Amino acid sequence: MIIDNHVHLVDAGWHQRSVFVGMAKQVTAMAGKDTGEYPDASALVDNLIPLLTDSNGEKTVAGMDSSGVDMSCIFAHDTGLLAGEPDVPIEEQNRMVAEAAKRFPDRLVPFFSIDPRREQALVWFSRAIEEGGMRGLKFHPASGFFPYDEVCYPFYEKCMEYKVPVIIHTGQQAAPLKFRFTQPINVDDVAADFPDLPIIMAHVGHAMWERALQVATVKANIYFDISGWQFVLNSRPAEFYHMLRRLLDEVGPWRVFFGTDGPYLNVVCPADRWVQAVKEPDLSSCPEVSFTDEEKEIVMGKAFAKLLGL
Repeated sequence: MIIDNHVHLVDAGWHQRSVFVGMAKQVTAMAGKDTGEYPDASALVDNLIPLLTDSNGEKTVAGMDSSGVDMSCIFAHDTGLLAGEPDVPIEEQNRMVAEAAKRFPDRLVPFFSIDPRREQALVWFSRAIEEGGMRGLKFHPASGFFPYDEVCYPFYEKCMEYKVPVIIHTGQQAAPLKFRFTQPINVDDVAADFPDLPIIMAHVGHAMWERALQVATVKANIYFDISGWQFVLNSRPAEFYHMLRRLLDEVGPWRVFFGTDGPYLNVVCPADRWVQAVKEPDLSSCPEVSFTDEEKEIVMGKAFAKLLGL
């Protein structure tokens, strides 16, 4: 079984345009780094939004079918308090995520995503778990809060009560979102104060992956997902495979999950290619690295299925 631990449902009205443009600028900056000629990020947004939008799960499941993914963990992304409120309120976005999962119950696993500073956020979270079938919590601190902020702690307590994990974004993030809130060390207090709470560090902290690993080696309740590493695979595959090997050596495969960060990163690296890169890696750039079949099976789905009891 292949499980994608990290997928966003999104639609044009789910974020202010500045959020999409910021992500596009990250892509265009890389496209022009050798020539100094950078494509128009705004035009890229116009071209890609129709391809990325999927508020009911249909495109997501179709993409899963074509790439060989059996199940995906889906969620929204609350940027409203930082970038301005979107046309579709975050409460409605979460409801639509839950409905998409009900539409494809054997394929989609919904998590609740919220900025914890919202007045009704904790009430909405409880209702989403109790009535909406949500299976976990997703925090994206780059919107302007630290994961150890006092306002977050009631949510972790609820996660403990409901016996569900939390995914916390770690690593750099395009404007207008802010990187200082998402550095891996910021998760350490949470892991220390809630030692029995499963905490998934999304993206392994990106460029700060060694810092993320330092935290995880002394906090056994921290897990990783490798979504977002497609940029590195494309340009420096040996670096990606060395990073993955270090994770497995230090914390073991049962604490490492496959993920795509779709649909956004599918633009950089098609999902089927990313699946193949982990399931059947081409290690010609680093022949000194190897992975056992058992390790790959665990990372590709068994580990996340075990954590959630799927």
